[in-house]
Amino acid sequence: MRRLKAKRRKISRRRKKSIFTNLFFSVSLFASIILLSVAGFFLFSPRFQINSLNVSGNKDIPTEELKRVAEEKLKTTFSFMGFDFSTASIFLSGNKSINSLMESFPEIEKVTIKKNFPDGISLTIIEKTPFAVWTDDFDNSKCYLVDKSGSFIKNCMEEDYSSLIFVSEKEDIEKLDKEKTLESLSKIKEKLENNSINVSVFDVFEGKVSVKSNITCLIIFNINEDLDWQIEKLGIVLKDSKYSSDLNKFTYIDLRFGNQAIIK
Repeated sequence: MRRLKAKRRKISRRRKKSIFTNLFFSVSLFASIILLSVAGFFLFSPRFQINSLNVSGNKDIPTEELKRVAEEKLKTTFSFMGFDFSTASIFLSGNKSINSLMESFPEIEKVTIKKNFPDGISLTIIEKTPFAVWTDDFDNSKCYLVDKSGSFIKNCMEEDYSSLIFVSEKEDIEKLDKEKTLESLSKIKEKLENNSINVSVFDVFEGKVSVKSNITCLIIFNINEDLDWQIEKLGIVLKDSKYSSDLNKFTYIDLRFGNQAIIK
């Protein structure tokens, strides 16, 4: 009799556990269906598909080209249960799409995105400002424009770049900090122009920078050392009438060594 009662209790407990398990499963299944339905509505509803794309702020990059690429980048494609899905939902437009757009156009410095619900996107483009023409003489004379930070903009075209700094990298310099280099070259250029010396190109080597200008005399710096002191030494030389009266008589002015300015 006791054994029979014990068996009945076990069966009762099992039944109760089975009921709760089924209830939890049912609630979970119902909640999953609701969540998938809501997600599907926001991702695939025609109401939230991007139908209006406005681009502004660009100057050199064609608007139609920007819009064409942006429309591609704003689409999201994924696979689910063996099926491929594609959507241009306004809810999925974000940093990933913007980063992809900027990778396609190195000329872009920044993109600001604004969502115009329910189906509009506005992109404001800020383009990089060309600061220097950079050539790699050691690598088939590649020529391209960079901004003030040394970031690539585009390859050189048949345009007037006379207002920019010209840099010729003569050696493959490992870990060259282009931003720091351009900052140093800009300081040198300003000093020389204040003394009526117009720089044509900076030849950059591993341990020196050779400045070519409207005078035949080369001016040599080491931008990895105390550049301010080298510029100060150059100022002293240029104030000395012995040298400044006709710099074309000299081959070079080397400012790299301590307190010396080696003139030959």
